[in-house]
Amino acid sequence: MGQRENKVETYLKKEVTRIGGLSRKWVSPQHAFVPDQIVIFEGVWFVEVKTHDGKSSSGQLREAVRLKEHGANVVTVTGKSGVDAFIRALTDG
Repeated sequence: MGQRENKVETYLKKEVTRIGGLSRKWVSPQHAFVPDQIVIFEGVWFVEVKTHDGKSSSGQLREAVRLKEHGANVVTVTGKSGVDAFIRALTDG
């Protein structure tokens, strides 16, 4: 993960904590391409974090589909504005 993506991930953690949720880094040695964070707030969300110019790899897209096929909530947030939109969706919906 690049330094800029790390800043977005740190911002996500801060905002999730602010609304009373939990955010945990997800690393799965047996499964490549898993989303960056697991967010727990009125459910469980798998969150891929990207910078504004970042793109998901084909492996990341494939893993997101697999998780969704099993009923998981999966979202990609792009930059701080993407984090803000995700937080709004969690708190307004």
